[in-house]
Amino acid sequence: MEKNVGIWLDSEKAYIISLVDGREELETIESNVESRVRYKGEKKSFSRIGGQLFNPQKKKTKRKKHQLHSYYQDILKKTKNAGKIYIFGPAEAKTGLNKEYTKHKELQDKILRVESSDSLTENQMIARVREVFAKAS
Repeated sequence: MEKNVGIWLDSEKAYIISLVDGREELETIESNVESRVRYKGEKKSFSRIGGQLFNPQKKKTKRKKHQLHSYYQDILKKTKNAGKIYIFGPAEAKTGLNKEYTKHKELQDKILRVESSDSLTENQMIARVREVFAKAS
């Protein structure tokens, strides 16, 4: 039987629910995305540090982008041997992960569905994943 995977994620953590032969496995991946980074000498949106003006927001945005990319790559590694993948979650992280999957030809056809979802308990996540794959069969 093929392994089906449901992924609930936000920018802080991802829950990977694998369904294999009627039983489920739950794995958690923590992200390293920083919510607020302060730089020494930072005061305004454009700060003078030393003899130069610098925009700390650009640096923060770039840093967050790289951290999210690393987070998505960790999830891709854990789910690359899945048959079908269902992605759901509350914020923009689910669409970012979907974009990462579409960059890989061998993985883009595995995406079953991407949906919005509120915060759920682990049991609710498992039930949702079971329901989606039962309807898809």
